[in-house]
Amino acid sequence: MNDVPPLSPLQFRHGRPGESLSPFVRNFWAAESTESRDTCRGQRVVPDGCIDLIFVRRGLTETFNGFVVGTMTRPTVEDVVGGAQYLGVRFAPGGFTGLFGHPAHQFTDRTVALDDLSLSLMPGERFVESPGIEASFRMLEDGLSRHLVRARSSPAVGKALDMISASQGAVTITQLAAAIDYSPRQLLRVFRESVGVGPKTYCRIVRFKDALRALRRRSQPDLLQIALDAGYYDQAHFIHEFNTFYGSSPAAAAMSVPYNTPR
Repeated sequence: MNDVPPLSPLQFRHGRPGESLSPFVRNFWAAESTESRDTCRGQRVVPDGCIDLIFVRRGLTETFNGFVVGTMTRPTVEDVVGGAQYLGVRFAPGGFTGLFGHPAHQFTDRTVALDDLSLSLMPGERFVESPGIEASFRMLEDGLSRHLVRARSSPAVGKALDMISASQGAVTITQLAAAIDYSPRQLLRVFRESVGVGPKTYCRIVRFKDALRALRRRSQPDLLQIALDAGYYDQAHFIHEFNTFYGSSPAAAAMSVPYNTPR
């Protein structure tokens, strides 16, 4: 019998931003726990190179509380309480800093309450009153759009990100720096400020995510072939990277579903 991933305790819906926000925002998302209200299940969250703005309420009598979840370099486990609801913004790499100006590295591997930051969005109470998920997405878009007047982007970082994406992480720091006419040290500085991690770490995350998607597409994956296709030089390297970014082996990853499922 083929091994198949178990169902996630969260049901997701996604929405796309309008044209003006699309350079900064990858998508809006909403999730609701499918578990009964007296349960709590841990759900793995893995690095994906992005920053998220997340509003959470753990019961119908609560309001939504907002948090910024920084770029991750290690996996973690989210406690999903039965009946919990989530609304989120997944920023494109560099998009959070471009829109708000806060250096991304200040949030790396951290979760910061929105109340602790000077980000003028909507209060969580408004989501409780909104008639459905699409209305909540529009509220998020309206709140973010107010920041476009001061938004900025780095063409150099954007070009480096495009190169990394096109090569699936198989590009050197020397190549990236030369392409944008920066020194490797300058590249590291601007990349950490915009994305939250250095370009080498970001390349590793991109390669890991590509391999994870390949694992999930097959009921009986050929681990060695996936490792080679993703650019790992041997299976030991492949396993090491999954232990770093997933917290267990590729074989175990193929049989489970993380909180932030690949997109």
